[in-house]
Amino acid sequence: MKNHNNEKAIILIPSLEPDRKLLAYVNELKEHGLTDVIIIDDGSGEYYQPIFCELTTIGCVVLHHPENYGKGCALKTGFKYIQENYDWFSCVVTVDSDGQHAVKDVLRILEISKKNPDTLSLGVRDFSMSGIPVKSLLGNRFVSFVFALLYGRYLSDTQTGLRAFGIPLLEFMLDVKGERFEYEMKMLIACVQAGISIEMIPIQVIYIDSNEGTHFKPILDSVRVVGTILSDFFRFSVSSIVSAAVDLGIAWLLLDFLHAYFKLEYLKILIATSVARVISTVLNYLLNRNFVFREKSAGGRSLIRYLMLCAVIIIFSTTGVYVLYKGFGINEKIGKVICDTLLYFLSYQVQQRWVFK
Repeated sequence: MKNHNNEKAIILIPSLEPDRKLLAYVNELKEHGLTDVIIIDDGSGEYYQPIFCELTTIGCVVLHHPENYGKGCALKTGFKYIQENYDWFSCVVTVDSDGQHAVKDVLRILEISKKNPDTLSLGVRDFSMSGIPVKSLLGNRFVSFVFALLYGRYLSDTQTGLRAFGIPLLEFMLDVKGERFEYEMKMLIACVQAGISIEMIPIQVIYIDSNEGTHFKPILDSVRVVGTILSDFFRFSVSSIVSAAVDLGIAWLLLDFLHAYFKLEYLKILIATSVARVISTVLNYLLNRNFVFREKSAGGRSLIRYLMLCAVIIIFSTTGVYVLYKGFGINEKIGKVICDTLLYFLSYQVQQRWVFK
């Protein structure tokens, strides 16, 4: 059953305290021609070393962490080893060590990745099927919704460990921040922000003993994952609040200061509002560039794009409020709240994917 086309496809398995099912799983992978298997022992301890020794005897490369550093660190240890020891390979496939990924699905995602080396291929589970643990179903649905809201891309399974990519993306994956389970989420965010294509491939859903073997800590690791998704948006919100406060504060100060110099009320308001808006806009741009999205490249391209976005947002807001008022009879103030809330999320997505890309 050996397939020579798979010899340069590298299977990377991070592992913490495995049982003997991992040996059987690796043997099945090898029977299908997947001979390049790298296992990362993420600080499992002495009790589990016989299993890792057996994996070495059947031809696996086993790398050891002296203590548990986390899944993200384990994956990057594997990526670094591949970078330093393989002159050429067709793709890297990351697989969980708990037997949840059927070998036929590994083979399928591998073949798709070979044809699309610049794409991150995800093996996504169908959570509408019966028998899915409630915590997995609710957790994935919620995270997928929030991810789509903030990053403009719906991924039905953001926490899948079955992923594949080609040579062009190896360095990129090494540069993604993160040490534990949140690394896989940061990988998705980084790909969306960088414009890297993500392909979803349906796979079989396998839960062994109701997923009791997982090392995912429901509360702590869920907080890390959700925090990863919301971190940029939280900074974006802080930037917006600070800029709004500066805008309002400067406008109020100027209204008091200009009172003695302008008898024409409209002109006084126009000058105060305009000066405050210019200053707050520049401040918001600088905060978003350096604090929120951390744009590395210099130059004025992002400033031009930012100003273009501001103009488009004003037009969309005005048009939306008018349509809601004239077409649906919604009060202008309520209409503005609705439009500006939707445009706020749109602005966040456009800024991260275009303005500060």
